[in-house]
Amino acid sequence: MNITSLSSKSEARRAIRRARALLPPHERHAAELAVATMAKQLGLLRRGLKIAAYIPAGSEFSPWVLMLRALLGGVDVYLPKVPKRGRKLNFVRLDSKNRWKLGPQNILEPLDGEICSPRDLDIVFLPLLGFDSNLARLGQGGGYYDCTFEFRRWRREWKKPRLVGLAFDVQHLEQLPVDIWDLRLDYILTGKKIWRQAVA
Repeated sequence: MNITSLSSKSEARRAIRRARALLPPHERHAAELAVATMAKQLGLLRRGLKIAAYIPAGSEFSPWVLMLRALLGGVDVYLPKVPKRGRKLNFVRLDSKNRWKLGPQNILEPLDGEICSPRDLDIVFLPLLGFDSNLARLGQGGGYYDCTFEFRRWRREWKKPRLVGLAFDVQHLEQLPVDIWDLRLDYILTGKKIWRQAVA
C-alpha cells in the first residue's frame, strides 16, 4: 500500500483495516498456505522448537495452516493469554486438552495448560495491522506485544525469541509513524515476499 501521507497511527489503522477487509477469500487462503511453506523453509518450524502464534480476529492473517503444520512436525505451539492486569502476555501450550474462553479482547484463548515464559520461546508469530520496509510493526494499539517483548530492545547480540510478523501485502506502508517502544521484527512473511531485518 503506497500511502506516504498518513501522519498518525490512527489514520494508518483505518486505511489498512479497509484494505485488508476487501481481500477475497481465495487470495487470503493462498497467502496463508504460502506463508506456512516459507516458515518451514526458513527453519522456523523445526521439531523441538517452542513457537507462539495467535487466534486470528476479524480480517487478521490466519496462522491456522502454519500452526497445524507445526504441530504435525513435532513443534510445541503456544497461544497468548491476556492478563487480568497489566500488558504482559502469558503463553499457553496448544493441545487437545485445552479448555477455551473468550478473553478481554473477545478473542478465544486457552483457559488452562502448560505455561511458557516469553523469554523461553524460540519463535513468535505476531499479528499486525501494518508494517514498513524497516520491519516496524503497527499493532492494534493495545501494546501487549510491545510490552511483553520489550526486553528484546535492550539486546544487541542475542535475539531470542525471533519475532515474525504475518501479514498480507496490502498491509505494507512506505513508512510507519514509529514510537520508541514499538517492536521491530526479524521477519515479516506475506505469502509473496519474505522481509528480513538487515544485519548490522
